[in-house]
Amino acid sequence: MHVLIAEARASTRAALRALLEHDPLCERVTEATDAQTALAALSENPDLLLLDWALPGLPAVAIVARVHSVRPELVVIALGHHAATRRAALEAGADCFIDTNQPPTDLIALLNTLCSPAAARLGRLERG
Repeated sequence: MHVLIAEARASTRAALRALLEHDPLCERVTEATDAQTALAALSENPDLLLLDWALPGLPAVAIVARVHSVRPELVVIALGHHAATRRAALEAGADCFIDTNQPPTDLIALLNTLCSPAAARLGRLERG
């Protein structure tokens, strides 16, 4: 699974990358620091987008709309930490929302839930 991390804060990107690189389903992790870079990175065909809801450059609602118009199959997980942000992200079309105050294991569990069926469809997992 190719995961694109769209997050402005270097420390958060580094923490997410470290977490994801230890997950066997994550074959590739790339990063973007703003909306324009994230949208340009869609040409690299990520399977999943971790989107900081406060990513600079464009409103997150506009980013999700653009993502869905260019790559409708791309799974978008919004990252934030307010109930209003959760509601806005899901209403905008994000597939899931992760509260950044949740333990990292919650993110990994969600990724495994979302990615295992997709990876199996792509032939990336052995079927036993």
